[in-house]
Amino acid sequence: MYSNNNSNNLSIYSSPIISIASQSFNSIPEWKRDIIRQLNYRNQNQTNCYSDIMKIYSDLLKRERTLNDRTLLYEKEIVSLRKDANRGGGSGGGSGSSSGTSSTSSNKGSIEEMEQKLYKLQEDLTNSYKRNAENATSILNLNDKNKDLQNEIMSKEIEVDRAKQVLQQNDDAIKRLEMTIIEKENVSQILRDELTSLQTEYLHNESKVVKLEQENSSLVERWLRKKNEEASKMNEANDFYQKMVEQRDLSFVSPAKKSQVPDSYANVVVDISSEEAEKSKIPNIEKGVFTKEALLPSKAKRRWTAHNSEIYCIAFNTMGNLMASGGGDKAVKVWDIISGQTKATLLGASQSIMSVEFSPNDETVLGTSNDNSARLWSTELGRSRHTLTGHIGKVYTGKFFNPNRVVTGSHDRTIKLWDLQKGYCTRTIFCFSSCNDLAILGGTGNHLVSGHVDHSVRFWDSNIGEPTHVLSSIHEGQITSITNSPVNSHHILTNSRDHTLKIIDTRTFETIRTFKDQEYRNGLNWTKAAWSPDGAYIASGSIDGSICIWDANNGKTIKVLTKVHNNGSSVCCCAWSPLANIFISADKDKNIIQWD
Repeated sequence: MYSNNNSNNLSIYSSPIISIASQSFNSIPEWKRDIIRQLNYRNQNQTNCYSDIMKIYSDLLKRERTLNDRTLLYEKEIVSLRKDANRGGGSGGGSGSSSGTSSTSSNKGSIEEMEQKLYKLQEDLTNSYKRNAENATSILNLNDKNKDLQNEIMSKEIEVDRAKQVLQQNDDAIKRLEMTIIEKENVSQILRDELTSLQTEYLHNESKVVKLEQENSSLVERWLRKKNEEASKMNEANDFYQKMVEQRDLSFVSPAKKSQVPDSYANVVVDISSEEAEKSKIPNIEKGVFTKEALLPSKAKRRWTAHNSEIYCIAFNTMGNLMASGGGDKAVKVWDIISGQTKATLLGASQSIMSVEFSPNDETVLGTSNDNSARLWSTELGRSRHTLTGHIGKVYTGKFFNPNRVVTGSHDRTIKLWDLQKGYCTRTIFCFSSCNDLAILGGTGNHLVSGHVDHSVRFWDSNIGEPTHVLSSIHEGQITSITNSPVNSHHILTNSRDHTLKIIDTRTFETIRTFKDQEYRNGLNWTKAAWSPDGAYIASGSIDGSICIWDANNGKTIKVLTKVHNNGSSVCCCAWSPLANIFISADKDKNIIQWD
């Protein structure tokens, strides 16, 4: 019976393996399939491999119980036989000695046989106990091995997980490197394209240089011819003058000799005496001295749209015949102030032009830009001479020390000094706050003053790059402009977003006079005030399009010019020409107005 039921008994101690090859298995969700796979793995590796041992152990337990039952039966029979033997020996006596002897001998034989069986059963029981102990020991050893294998599997799984993580990290790193390679290839392609374009531009510029050299040589030849012609005319004029002197000494000059005067002498310019100049009302103007009062503007004479975007700055040259303007269209325009026509458009900046200024000899124009650079152009040719790069913020202002030395102030909280002959920055001054405007102080030409966003006015010695004095509470708003006095080298004018202007003595650092008006509101961080060349008037534009003019001597408002600039269009800057006979203003709506 044990052998016939072997397969049935095995199935009792083994767990079923669920089939995963059926079509129904593929139709269930993935998480259920994962659970079934894990159960199959557990049943196959942790349960079914011990089914034989469990079956043997169960059979041994059954045999043990059977042997115990048989032993009890045999013991009971032995006890009953012993009792029967004791009762038979006492009751038979002498009469039945022969029959008693035979029964006794038969009982003894059966007892011995039973004892032998009992001994064998005890031996079998002992052996079964030993086998059970051995099986239990083997089961324990197998359990220990199973635990070791499970621990090893867990450690291997952990290592596999770590390896998977490392592989995933490596895959991510590979992807990042591939993206970096693609970016580098794109950058390389861009650089190659840029190199190609630069080479093309270089070749084009080379051809332009050849043409310019040819043009220059022809111009030099023409200039030499012109000079020779002028020299020959001058020699003729000298000869004519000498002849006239000789003839003046004679008492009589014949009409025939007068007719011999060449026609070319008709264009000789005769010097006008100071008396005749006074009669013809030609102003006798020397540098810094004006015999004529500055124009007090009252009405608009001329109005034109100067730029394609809002205007930020204007400036006159030293002769007063040219004006430069800069705006948001990235261009500096040079205007003939008499005709109002554009003389040159200076290009090259990639951001808005924030300030412009002519050099002291009027040969170059300086423009600072929001592209973190400043540029210098030739006034006559309109070509770029220098590009000053080095700031890391917007360059708001720039001024000339002299034709070969420039200073710039930037939003990056630095002031830089530039040597134009060497072509690089000679000193960088860290000024602790964004610089909105600069002015060169009189005297040795090595001192300057700067206005800042932190409401401070700072005075600097450019030789050492250190501040000599700081006015930190002179205004309650950021400084928008600083202007030198045209008549006193120790006075400067400051303009601020607190809607006031102040004259400061650079020797005592005291405020001499404050200008304000209820109609005046400074609406821009770059609003520039103007001081008339005779020192009599101060003007500044307001946020509503009006212009306030004050008496520089007493601080009183002389007039407020309204209804000329568009209402609500802030006037960013205004200026008198050096000859004091022209007043110009500009606004955010791209308009420039010349006043009468």
